[in-house]
Amino acid sequence: MTSDNPRLVIFDCDGVLVDSETITNKIFMQMISEAGWAISFEECCAHFKGRSFASCLTDIEAHLGRKLADNWLDQYYRKAYQALRTQVQIIPGAKEAVSTAQQAGWQVCIGSSGPMEKMKITLGRVGLWEVFEGLIFNASMVENGKPAPDLFLHAAGAMKTRPERCIVIEDSPVGARAARHAGMTCLGYIGGTLHDEDGLAREGAQLISDLQELENYL
Repeated sequence: MTSDNPRLVIFDCDGVLVDSETITNKIFMQMISEAGWAISFEECCAHFKGRSFASCLTDIEAHLGRKLADNWLDQYYRKAYQALRTQVQIIPGAKEAVSTAQQAGWQVCIGSSGPMEKMKITLGRVGLWEVFEGLIFNASMVENGKPAPDLFLHAAGAMKTRPERCIVIEDSPVGARAARHAGMTCLGYIGGTLHDEDGLAREGAQLISDLQELENYL
């Protein structure tokens, strides 16, 4: 690789680097149910996984037929962050996959729908914040979150890499769709606690069950 022709691995965060989604989706499900939408944990994951909070809130309010309380999202963040600070764990093989990519001469970054504050908590707890600080792109930086390709294209542009020279690692169909629409190769990680193997495959992702399989695509 030369500096004029860089290559880039874009990691999703939740469910790919950190095992956070069971923790946060249980809290999200509980709060949605308390607001008046009796949604199951499985339905919550299937409907909201991988999406920006802005689009999630729009759907919740449309289902309820009313606005949520002004402090509803703040309450969610408070409960979720408190749980994540003590419970979140690293996805097995995450550090090794990042290191493998870097040693092969690839750039790395994160493209996530999650808030920066949340990633500072989760990545900080598992020892990855220092690796990715300054290399994190999230939905607040673009007009349209996943499944639109905006976030991944923004990350590639910031890292001065053409889309066709990017590999995205995702665990959600909406993320895989965003990668496909961005013209990037997508690896669909199915080794985590929550994953949708069929959905990832439908979106054209190449399925991997171990993050260290990334080495085969570099």
